[in-house]
Amino acid sequence: MKRIWDDFLTERDQQVLAAAGYGKRGGFGTRPALFIIDTQYNFCGDQPEDILDGLKTYRTHCGREGWAAVARIVPLLELARQKNLPIFYTESERRPDLIDSGVQVGKNHRGTEKTVVEGTHATRTVEPLAPRPQDIRIGKRKPSCFFGTIFMSHLNFFDVDTLILVGCTTSGCLRATAVDAYSFNFKVVIPEECSFDRFQASHAVNLFDLNCKYADVIPTDEVAAYLETLPRRELPAGS
Repeated sequence: MKRIWDDFLTERDQQVLAAAGYGKRGGFGTRPALFIIDTQYNFCGDQPEDILDGLKTYRTHCGREGWAAVARIVPLLELARQKNLPIFYTESERRPDLIDSGVQVGKNHRGTEKTVVEGTHATRTVEPLAPRPQDIRIGKRKPSCFFGTIFMSHLNFFDVDTLILVGCTTSGCLRATAVDAYSFNFKVVIPEECSFDRFQASHAVNLFDLNCKYADVIPTDEVAAYLETLPRRELPAGS
């Protein structure tokens, strides 16, 4: 099966991949959680549109690929709810003066624009994926959800062994969270069609690298089939 990254790999890359042993499936655990990363209006846009049009409104816009990914995430989210799995959301947002962005403001020529301010439409999760009261919403200021948050505490409480990561951006927050999750010895699964990025090359090559070393990047239908096999979870009292 052709993978999204194949067109970006050189002949030497293909030879190294074959010789070095990377890319073996790590497999699923038995106690997964679904984790929806930054699927907000400022990343997806208010409706599907060409990225160069969307960037006029939101500097973080990722083009039509964002809404295409949302459409594939929706059935996974419904399955996770049916199985009573823990569902996590990150919300990437800043205070109005942007001081909590730190040095990040200085890495973008449009970094002072206020489309990342907390409590605004721009930083809301898109409506088809809107969180419910029982879900865990985690505000973050840096790429990895593990950095400066109580995410690990929640994962311990729910006895999670597998993180299913969806959302954006592949090269940024999704990647940073995947690498940290791997570092903490969680099994990491990324449904390929459920992630997106503003740069096509970054999206493809980061999925390749993640699949080589840190995660199983597999078709969304395989992830859905795995979820179908799970019994309904009994979550801890008080959750």
